[in-house]
Amino acid sequence: MSMEGAKKRGGGGNSGLLLLGLGLYTVMMAYLLRVPCRVPNWNLAEDVPELCATVIGTGDMGVRSTDVAGGFFTGGPTGDQPVLVGMITTIIGWFASNLSSLLGIDVDQGIYLDLSLVLLALVWLAIVAVVSSLSGSRSSDALVMALSPVVVLVGFQTWDLWAVLFMMLALLGYVRGNPALAGFMVGFGASVAFFPVVVLLAILIMAARHRFIKDFISALLCAAIAWILINGTYMLTAWDQWRAQFDNIVDSNTEQSSFWNVWNNNIEPRTGLALDGGSVGQYVLLTMVLGLVFVLLISLLSRREPSVVQVMFLLLALWVLLAKDYSLNYVLWLVPLVILCRRNWIEFGLWQAVEVLYWATVVLPAAAWPTLPWVEQFGWAPQDILAVIRYLFLIYFVVAVVIDMFRGRKALALGASALT
Repeated sequence: MSMEGAKKRGGGGNSGLLLLGLGLYTVMMAYLLRVPCRVPNWNLAEDVPELCATVIGTGDMGVRSTDVAGGFFTGGPTGDQPVLVGMITTIIGWFASNLSSLLGIDVDQGIYLDLSLVLLALVWLAIVAVVSSLSGSRSSDALVMALSPVVVLVGFQTWDLWAVLFMMLALLGYVRGNPALAGFMVGFGASVAFFPVVVLLAILIMAARHRFIKDFISALLCAAIAWILINGTYMLTAWDQWRAQFDNIVDSNTEQSSFWNVWNNNIEPRTGLALDGGSVGQYVLLTMVLGLVFVLLISLLSRREPSVVQVMFLLLALWVLLAKDYSLNYVLWLVPLVILCRRNWIEFGLWQAVEVLYWATVVLPAAAWPTLPWVEQFGWAPQDILAVIRYLFLIYFVVAVVIDMFRGRKALALGASALT
């Protein structure tokens, strides 16, 4: 082996160790942030419930050996989880409840939460590794993403990280010329949350640009096969339960953080332009269709071939902008796509700072966020201002990526060329 090759190999090893270290740092910060939630006399879980929230229910913590078969196929120990999540929690719950007898030591049920955090930590490290693979020669982008403060705050309170991992694996599979693998990853991800399905739309748009539909058909068939393998037993044995979980995955109510409510609460009183609450559903459907047509036209008319990651970002960002909710969990989906599409650390840092401040206004008591003196005459609370700014940031990212696609910039920094 040549000296130059040995240096490159050593540099790659050092970069991988640094990625691992930063990813573990993020995990530890998330863990330490919530240690006070476990102190009995502090009552932090009651005072700041959003900080201490967890998707782990008490019914998940005592899975007997006889419960494994049922919970594994029908929504977990409590029967109210997406089927893939149910498979995971059933295994972890059984392991936690039997750990004492397996190891011959006394272990309390709190170990279940620790095991869940360890599993989500491994998922986060896998996401960082996939982003590093997609970054090509700019592996430092993955280093910046590994320190994302939003992941520290909300990433380990939800099972969405699993779906984010499957989404990124689907993009990596397509980039490496394996649409079938991308389809399987979409099928797995869609068993946790809806958003990975958007990858199929991105593949369809790329196929339309190349006038080669075979990739999309392959991805679609494999996604359907994977989804049926995961959901089939649940659908046949507990249709009503499965239907309720499916509706929960694909449906959402108009929440306070949606574009439509932010407009009516903050923009309408100052402009007089109101959006009729009864017509919001029609607005959402119409704007979604227009957004899809917009991304299709941009992808077909761009001078140079766009990256599937850029197309995916536009689809997902427009979905978040125009849908009925823009929760902090959705930021988890956008984090890897923003860092890959823009590759601008200052933009990324400012966006994360806005999201962290918005998180603080949601979590901390209202008394901690008085109306700022310089905006008192407008009657805007800090949360109102930040709700508008976070939408403006997302709109900026959409416009910037569209301009990049038209100019042919950053398009070839991703895709197969980044892996050669």
